[in-house]
Amino acid sequence: MSFNPADSGDGILMYCSQNDEGLGDFAALVIKDRHVEFRFDIGSGIVTIKSPHPVQLGVWAHVTVNRDFKDAKLSVNGEPFVEGKSLGAARTMNLNTPLYIGGVDHRRIMINRNAGVDRSFRGCISELEVSSVSLDIMKSSIDAANIEDCSEPHPNQTIIHTTTTPASTQPPTTLYYPCSSNPCIHGQCQNLNDDYSCICEYGYAGRNCEKMQKQCEFLTPCRNGGTCTDLHDSYKCDCRLGYNGQNCEKLAEITYDVAFRGDGWLELDRSVMMHEEEREVFGLEISTNKSYGLIMWHGQTPNDLIPNDYIAVAVVDGYVEYQYNLGSGPAVIRITAQRVDDGERHRIILKRQRSDGSIELNGEHTESGISDGLQQILDARGNVYLGGLPDYAMTYGKYHDGFSGCIYTLEVQDSGAIDIGEKAIRGVNVSPCTRVRWIPSSLVFTDADADGFDAFVPPPPVNIIHPKPASNLAAYDMTMIELIDFLLVVTSKDIEEKNRICI
Repeated sequence: MSFNPADSGDGILMYCSQNDEGLGDFAALVIKDRHVEFRFDIGSGIVTIKSPHPVQLGVWAHVTVNRDFKDAKLSVNGEPFVEGKSLGAARTMNLNTPLYIGGVDHRRIMINRNAGVDRSFRGCISELEVSSVSLDIMKSSIDAANIEDCSEPHPNQTIIHTTTTPASTQPPTTLYYPCSSNPCIHGQCQNLNDDYSCICEYGYAGRNCEKMQKQCEFLTPCRNGGTCTDLHDSYKCDCRLGYNGQNCEKLAEITYDVAFRGDGWLELDRSVMMHEEEREVFGLEISTNKSYGLIMWHGQTPNDLIPNDYIAVAVVDGYVEYQYNLGSGPAVIRITAQRVDDGERHRIILKRQRSDGSIELNGEHTESGISDGLQQILDARGNVYLGGLPDYAMTYGKYHDGFSGCIYTLEVQDSGAIDIGEKAIRGVNVSPCTRVRWIPSSLVFTDADADGFDAFVPPPPVNIIHPKPASNLAAYDMTMIELIDFLLVVTSKDIEEKNRICI
């Protein structure tokens, strides 16, 4: 990185950290007391490497920083490297925030107190290179504020201009000013010889400041309590239970079935699964075209992240997986004879008796397993979640992806099909699976968003744990016919006997 300070104060040249709260690992390149310092922490304590030579006001300087696991070194203007080493066993650095150059957005992030500086740098920064890759600072940025083009001289820089006016016989020329066309839609224009640059207003970016980067803040598009997240040139609404649509503007009533798209979850009251009976049976009917996704989780409360009892059903690498842990180690049972990520409907029956468990798929494939240890009882104190979780840390690192598809039926023991919406407490980004409508006079189905049709409410799904046998109408009809024939024969014989007696 090359930089040119405009004042003699402290300033942040570069900062990145593990989280926005100023805790955990971090790396910071700062100017402190007119010396360049590289400070970092990989979990074993703060390390500070300081250049011995002070930086000069208004003079460009080039700084190089290298870190190799626990070892780091710093050089300014080609001077010999100053080295430092982190103590302890940690070797890797966990950084999750964006890389900030010249300062940070104090409304979004707190600087780690061990960085030593929280003041933004004042001056020019150029020639940024990360991992041997040169970056265009402006084109690589996702957000910015209070920056200017360094091609214009700073007030602290003294530039002497010498002008000569030679005699000329050429006619005067018309100067071209690119900014005269006002190209910057949401920003200030600066002429740069035959080109221009735009200094964008807060929340805008792009060549002409035409891209709104803060759509959530400026548009507030999410309705009915939805949560907005800024994306690149767009936004996303996470809708609370009861609503869906791009802006959470549509009502979404959940009954027996529920649909997910990989970014949602539905929380049911724990009374749905009490785990009080010695023999447990659960039934699910699903469809998905994704190879990974958590279908159901019942474990501990969100605040209890110590590995403990749980039961889970998920799609893993395209196959259905059943896990449970009674406290002494998990049983992991997976059916690999048939994939379930084909978009078709699949019926899943899960059974557990003490530490023994089994999973049945479509009535055709069955696998069994057993959990470790002597524990026999499942003690899950949290609520039941379908389709995902508000925090996947609740799975103790076992699952990371939400379910994308439809859960048509949920059954527990002899409950029959459970009205999922009736048991729901909270949820995000959930919708009903059934969205067809119909014209009663013609029984023609049409699209759900068309107007003028009555909502089609499907009947409750058929039980899958204890299905009722279908009636054999052909056999029934045959029995009735045979019975009628028998009665006719008997009647005719009686008539003959009576006639004989009368004769």
